[in-house]
Amino acid sequence: MCRRPRHKPDTQRKGTLTVRTVLLAIFFTLACLPAKAEQLNVSLIGGGYGRSVFFEYGQRFKAETGIDIKWTVKHDADYKQSLNGWFEGAETPDVIQWQGGERLFQYVRKNWVEPITDFWIDNSLGSSFTPAIQGTVTYGQEIYGVPYSFYHWGFYYKHSVFQSLGIQPPQTWDDLLAMCTTMRAAGLEPIVIGTRYHWPAAAWFDYLNLRLNGSDFHLALTRGEINYTDDKVRDVFDHWKELLDADCFIAAATHRKMNWRDPLPYLYRDMAGTGLFGNFVTGEFAPRYEADFRFFPFPKINDVPRAEEAPTDIFLIPARSKHKENASKFLAFMARADIQEEMSRRLKTIPTNKYAAISNDRFIAQGSDLLQTADGVAQFFDRDTPKPMADTATVLFTDFMETGDVDTTLVALEAARRKFYRKSATAALSDLTLID
Repeated sequence: MCRRPRHKPDTQRKGTLTVRTVLLAIFFTLACLPAKAEQLNVSLIGGGYGRSVFFEYGQRFKAETGIDIKWTVKHDADYKQSLNGWFEGAETPDVIQWQGGERLFQYVRKNWVEPITDFWIDNSLGSSFTPAIQGTVTYGQEIYGVPYSFYHWGFYYKHSVFQSLGIQPPQTWDDLLAMCTTMRAAGLEPIVIGTRYHWPAAAWFDYLNLRLNGSDFHLALTRGEINYTDDKVRDVFDHWKELLDADCFIAAATHRKMNWRDPLPYLYRDMAGTGLFGNFVTGEFAPRYEADFRFFPFPKINDVPRAEEAPTDIFLIPARSKHKENASKFLAFMARADIQEEMSRRLKTIPTNKYAAISNDRFIAQGSDLLQTADGVAQFFDRDTPKPMADTATVLFTDFMETGDVDTTLVALEAARRKFYRKSATAALSDLTLID
């Protein structure tokens, strides 16, 4: 307890002692005030339950470090519109929540993101993340963010439907074609999809390319380094057309009217066999059917290292952050296995730290095993390519699912590549620089 000293001033020195007494009183008053906590501004996408979880762990971070987090929260569209201003302006958050892969690298190329390679090494994070996951935040020889969660893609289906047809989840390309034949003969739509907003079609392009050509080729293609008229890309569309010719998909006239959620009633009512979705679909399952749903990964085609779609969420430090030391403490906090383990259980995501235990949710458990053992990961086409290319290509993918015209699609994709990527002055013909 702070106490102020008492004085009996000498009347002959009254003026001097009065001043001294006042100064001492001020000093002791200030000394007794509680110290103001250090602050850290962290941006966050979205709201609702996820926001409340982050707020709770922000309080835990404060309890451990004494650093008080001021959250800047915006919903998806507003958040994306704010990013450039945050990176360039005076009101830059100290830490930004964002996404790995090209969506991170577009800002790295502008020198807007602080490299954290030394921090990564000092905290021995290399042993906590697989090379595939580390690759989502690595550009050149530097690391630019901490991944904290991701999710998987694959096929979701009702176990009872497969049982009634006497079939198992396909493991090979031939198995997939045979599944289509069996389901079509039984009067079911083999595979449902909703392409009204185009992006779900990109999952098919991504997975066919990953299974045929591997992640190195796929990511080089999405960086604009390979022509879309390359024979390997043609092979992707030839395989896709094989599925179209085998009548594997619900009719284009139908899927073009549906958003990604709309096909679910086809699965509920045993009118369709399966669909290719991100694990976010499990949050949409009607409760009465949820226990019947199962998951299987995209079947193997060629003998290439297995890569998966794994959109990854990260935290980064902007180059203009005013509190980089405290920002590093927050990144270290979010990289911890115990923090990722606890948060992922509550948010129903997969932790990126390989030492974090997984929840007992069967879809999360399968997805974690799938991603942690993958040789490579892609972020999804619209995260791995610049927005103008993604907007154009996803429409072309949807059109292809109706026309099956390989040549026209390849020519249009290559024209888009040349329009939305530019050749650097000293680069080889195939070495292009992104137009951001």
